[in-house]
Amino acid sequence: MTLVNQWYQILQHFITRDHLTLADLKEITQASTQTVKKNIQLLNDQLEQIARITENNQVYTLEIIDSQRFEIVMNGSLKQQTDFNSGLKRIAFLIDYFSQTDQYVVIDELAQQLEVSRSTVNKDLRHLKHLLADYQLSLIGTPNKGLILQGSESAIRMLYLYHAFDYLPQPTLPAEVLHVIQQVGLAKKLDIRTIGLLKKVIMITLQRIRQQKTLTGSIAYYCNYFANDPTIEQLLVTIETSCNVTLSYYDWDFLCFPLNIFNNNAVSETLADNQVVKELFQVMMDRIHQAVIFSVDEIALFKKFRAHFMFLINRVIFRVQTIDIFGTEFKQKHAFSYELAEIGIAALADYLDKPPLENEISYLAVYFELLLKNDTHSKMKEIAVVCNTGKGTALMIKRQLANVLGPNIRISHYSEEEYETKDLDRYFAVFTTIPLKHTKATTSVIKLTNLFNDNWLLSEWKKIIAKKAVSFERFEFEFVQLDPQKEYQTNLTIMLKLLEKQHLVNATFTSYILKKSQEDSAVIDNGIAFPHGINHATNKVVVAIGSYATPDPAAIELVFLVAIPVELTVELEDELLRFYDTMFAIAADRSLRQALKTVRSKAEYQELVTKGVDKDD
Repeated sequence: MTLVNQWYQILQHFITRDHLTLADLKEITQASTQTVKKNIQLLNDQLEQIARITENNQVYTLEIIDSQRFEIVMNGSLKQQTDFNSGLKRIAFLIDYFSQTDQYVVIDELAQQLEVSRSTVNKDLRHLKHLLADYQLSLIGTPNKGLILQGSESAIRMLYLYHAFDYLPQPTLPAEVLHVIQQVGLAKKLDIRTIGLLKKVIMITLQRIRQQKTLTGSIAYYCNYFANDPTIEQLLVTIETSCNVTLSYYDWDFLCFPLNIFNNNAVSETLADNQVVKELFQVMMDRIHQAVIFSVDEIALFKKFRAHFMFLINRVIFRVQTIDIFGTEFKQKHAFSYELAEIGIAALADYLDKPPLENEISYLAVYFELLLKNDTHSKMKEIAVVCNTGKGTALMIKRQLANVLGPNIRISHYSEEEYETKDLDRYFAVFTTIPLKHTKATTSVIKLTNLFNDNWLLSEWKKIIAKKAVSFERFEFEFVQLDPQKEYQTNLTIMLKLLEKQHLVNATFTSYILKKSQEDSAVIDNGIAFPHGINHATNKVVVAIGSYATPDPAAIELVFLVAIPVELTVELEDELLRFYDTMFAIAADRSLRQALKTVRSKAEYQELVTKGVDKDD
């Protein structure tokens, strides 16, 4: 594995996890302790003033300094800095060279362009032919003529996307197109990774059209569920106008595939009820029945996970990897459901002639597990959340799962005090912030080590979301200047007493928050403390924001004290999530954290989260 690829492997793990141990990094890179430390040092040199990886007792964390430039890094800029001493850079050049021409290419010509020996080119071509086979492409050699690339246009584009784009200089998109992409991202709830993928696909599509390499047919089994969406049509108009091109129906479908890979948008029943989805579902079930003696209500199963399955098919077709948040617990404790899903994913991959996506297995296994448990517990909830930090945790977990599984995941929340009276074994998975007792070995218990996971993918998207109008009509805000000479517990008590005096919280809430603060469960990274809990005193969300002019001895800059009402309406839950988005945006941006220290009203807070984000764009 090349050094730059090791860097990207490390960064990819950091943006989905808040910390990595030295042992984690050794496993990720398959390198020794000394090599890992050297690689981190070299990576930090490359990321100067953009981000920095720090170490404390063999635990490594990533701090984002300049999120805009870090996005560029994650979109491949480090790969572009490599030269032809890198085999992967040479492979990228060869892909680009062969894909642009319909003529035969001789090896001597390639050696001259790469400024390497003929034997090096031959070695690279052997690697390239192996890679091409995975995309159903081939290099055809003809004596006295040379080599020529053959295969479908869609496969060439995907090959270029995943193995060449990041290594080569790329043009920028017009400002008008970038603006509409941001609007699409907001409307379709795309995370920053998907937005980055959409930009790449647009650039590749434009390049291929200008090279007279257009798509002449549809991609088998791919469904574009948003082809006639008004927001997406505006993107089409803007691209054609700003870039002076005409997109065919097939090119437009390909360009839209990043919008059709995650289940975070509602799709009409008419579009969802298509023959492709039914056919592939039956392919999967036929393979499962061949391998396992398994009786299931297929109509009920299809109805339950049809929405997930629609986007799963597209992810397999376009080789898009999801992030697996389940780990090994689910496989170990729900072996049968996992086996069914594993067979199903393999069947889809074989039928579509694509590589299997291992990270999809756990998500698919969720539906098999739900159906199996529904046979005996038809009224059970689907996910349990046990935490000592309140309903906010459950909402955040729900948001993370909904991106892949869909927005209709039901969550039952239990406090630290009440979970022991509940039958957690009824649930297919239990997410928890505390150690659990008395659960069966078959129950998936997924431990959350850090509620405030400040990763780049989420924090950047939350910055975009924060631009939406946030009225906070059902919120009460208080802003408190904290005394750096006093301990965190003392300052927190002052904030709580202020809220009590205004009858916004009661003594029970104060006692609960102070007890939890002694356990240090609400003190988190990035100089932020986030004590929160259920409040019986009002039906509004109460937020007290305390700030230190200078960090206190525990390096706390800001305290977000949040009191959540017992009953959350759909509207209030949505507004609370939007507040979390603004809070995370502030936590991820040093300048916003500093600016918040001067805020003294709800209106000023709204202005900060809006104008602060605009300033970064």
